[in-house]
Amino acid sequence: MASGESRRAEALNVAERLLSDIELSAIEPIDAARRASRLARLLDDGEAMAWLRYEVAGYPHPPDQEACAAARRSNREAAAKDRAAGDEGPAFWTGSLGQMNATLEACKARLPVADDGAERNGVLQAIRQQQGILDAVIGAIHSYVADRYQELRFGSAVESAFEVVRRQVDSSVGEIVPGALPMLSAAFENATSANPEDWANAAGTCRRLLKAVADELRPPGADVGGRKMGDGNYINRLVDWIATNSESETTANLVTADLDDLGRRLDAADGAGQKGAHATVGRFEASRFITGTYLVLGDVLQLAPPAPAEVPSDPVESDGTGDPPRPEADLVEPAQPDP
Repeated sequence: MASGESRRAEALNVAERLLSDIELSAIEPIDAARRASRLARLLDDGEAMAWLRYEVAGYPHPPDQEACAAARRSNREAAAKDRAAGDEGPAFWTGSLGQMNATLEACKARLPVADDGAERNGVLQAIRQQQGILDAVIGAIHSYVADRYQELRFGSAVESAFEVVRRQVDSSVGEIVPGALPMLSAAFENATSANPEDWANAAGTCRRLLKAVADELRPPGADVGGRKMGDGNYINRLVDWIATNSESETTANLVTADLDDLGRRLDAADGAGQKGAHATVGRFEASRFITGTYLVLGDVLQLAPPAPAEVPSDPVESDGTGDPPRPEADLVEPAQPDP
């Protein structure tokens, strides 16, 4: 099964190529509808899939309520002048894209050999009508694809920016708290799960991750300025560590405010979970917990001093005996005896 990331990448590629083909008139209308339907499927857009199914497979006669909604979305509603006499309700052009395109091409082929002016005018009217309907439908498809394309591009940019933070945090946390890496994996698995229980557990995973970092940077100790620094007061301990290590008071205040807010959110989720209200934490909230934890940890770990680099010792060459070589003494010329 393709991952969500790979599906979004494929959807972005489908949308970009389809927009180009529509704008350059390099694709048949029915093929545009099929590829738009594929885009909707990649995005799990059920409403668009239902709409485009009629454009791909055709409309029933007469159209039911769902088909009328799809036809209206495709700009297929007939103008008042095109409706049958006495028909005051909405009417729709329900011919399939393939049929309308075939009719259009046949009319274009007939136009040069039209017998007289009346036939020519009739053919021209049919061309204008069929072309207008096709243009309206393709316009609706283009609008849908263009909107999805912009959303996918924006989402890709946001994910790329977050990936920079994630790589930095993963690397820094791995150096400071090696045991925290499984917590990071668990947090993402919880957020992407389809199980609401896992979404609630995301808050607990983020809390354990923050505590693990606090235990390493600022272990429990005596209270400071009236703020408790016990084992469970991991937010207070991180705040104290930030105040001690930040060279900028403004930076310290900003990071502290974000950390306090995240701590309150996690505590609220934990309180709801203890009351059996796991359902109150949705996938969106779980994702916010993880994103917030990453952003805050990124700010905190930027203040952590880099790990000291190991200084390699000079290599010791063997003299072939397996023993390290003995230091050479300064060469001294022997004294010459007096003649």
